[in-house]
Amino acid sequence: MPRLEVFEQDHLQMAYGIFMLTAKNPVVRKLKRIAKPNIHGHKTWSSSFLIMDYLQENRLKKNRRVLELGCGWGPAAVYCASQQKAKVTGLDLDENVFPYLEVMAAANDCKVKPLQASFGDMKGKQLADFDVVIGADICFWDALVDDLFKLFKRAKRAGVKKIILADPGRSTFDELCEKCEKAWPAAYTHEFWYALEPKRFEGRLLILDFD
Repeated sequence: MPRLEVFEQDHLQMAYGIFMLTAKNPVVRKLKRIAKPNIHGHKTWSSSFLIMDYLQENRLKKNRRVLELGCGWGPAAVYCASQQKAKVTGLDLDENVFPYLEVMAAANDCKVKPLQASFGDMKGKQLADFDVVIGADICFWDALVDDLFKLFKRAKRAGVKKIILADPGRSTFDELCEKCEKAWPAAYTHEFWYALEPKRFEGRLLILDFD
């Protein structure tokens, strides 16, 4: 795996201890000619930084197995692998995001396993391989509310300990929060949160703590 020195320093951005490649980075420019994401996987989404900030204050237990839903370029996944020393898998329906995920992981000298699948594809047997499920900016369509809620139910039955979702505050995210609060009132937490790196960003966190 190539190390950070391979990448052009002028086109790297840092937040919460990890390096991220900007759109102007020569490596990213080359990737865009051969791998063209088509399901909103064309950049780093800001809600990822909410998860990083939250985990700075609420660190994962040692050797946690983490699944990032709709990982895209995978900044939150890379953060968990690099800064929290977790064993991380990045799930996305669009296989064209995985070259970007691989480069992001390489820039931080860590590994994130790619997994091409939809939310509905993740059954109990697959979810049982994980302790923590995270996701940032993934509840943007009406249909995703039920898809995610059903996945959460399967995850709980499979033994997943914690679920953390971040969002700017879409109406679809509100709907998912309401479903989760009604289903698991004792496990449910809804937080207004902000991140200060790489710049200030405000949003919301949905946290389900089944542990």
